[in-house]
Amino acid sequence: MDGLKTALETTKQVITLSTGVIALTVTFLEKIVQPNGGTGRIVPGPLKASWICFGLAVLLGIWTLMAITGSINALDRNARQLSLNEDQERAVRELADGANIRIPALLMLLFFAAGTTLTIAAGFSL
Repeated sequence: MDGLKTALETTKQVITLSTGVIALTVTFLEKIVQPNGGTGRIVPGPLKASWICFGLAVLLGIWTLMAITGSINALDRNARQLSLNEDQERAVRELADGANIRIPALLMLLFFAAGTTLTIAAGFSL
């Protein structure tokens, strides 16, 4: 159960950092990207791509949180010897493998890493 709690905290941190980077870069966009003549500001491609990656990391983080919650609920119901539906029984059996949590969590971390890399690349391209 401690592993699930750690995964829960890590997921919350990734969501917080992802939304924070999006908010920070959008808020200070006028300071980051200078006007390009009379055409207004042109946001660098890597910065746009980083926003997409961070947005996907947030969505995958929410999916991960939901999977963790479902697994904890199933474990709790099993420990209290309450009736479990088919999905809850599968969650208890497969918790050691944890594909329902591991897959969205891995994708979340990959998109978070990509977003971070693209944000840094955008900084160098300015």
